[in-house]
Amino acid sequence: MTELAPEWCVVGTLLPYPYSPTGPQAELRGQKIFPAGAKLYVLGGFAGMGYETLTVLGYAHRRRSPVKAHLRAKYVGGFRAQLVYRPVVLRAIHRAEAEDGTCHRWLFEYREHSRVDLAPSDPATGERLARVAADFQKRLHGPAPDSADERG
Repeated sequence: MTELAPEWCVVGTLLPYPYSPTGPQAELRGQKIFPAGAKLYVLGGFAGMGYETLTVLGYAHRRRSPVKAHLRAKYVGGFRAQLVYRPVVLRAIHRAEAEDGTCHRWLFEYREHSRVDLAPSDPATGERLARVAADFQKRLHGPAPDSADERG
């Protein structure tokens, strides 16, 4: 099997959704598909709606392989750009990009009225995705939290 090189991706955390603020373990409840606090790899979304709905990849309840889903953007927080090293996740990202038109990972820019594709493992791509993640965080949840431990 070939070795996959690490690639940049926008990553977020599923925010807790307390169905009842006074219920047992309300801070640990998540959506139907993902548990609260799940690490989600943001692959893209529906741009025509202002990215209100995101296409994400993450580990669902009681699943051993990553699952692709469409979630409301307001349920995801802590947006950041990270290098993805796990081969299982990288293969799932590539599979999702091949079969779905909403999975683009912002790996392109428009310069001088032409589209320029970016290499997923290039440090410049990481800088661009960090700007995208900061924009999501600011637009949806206010300023980004202190990012001292974002590496990893």
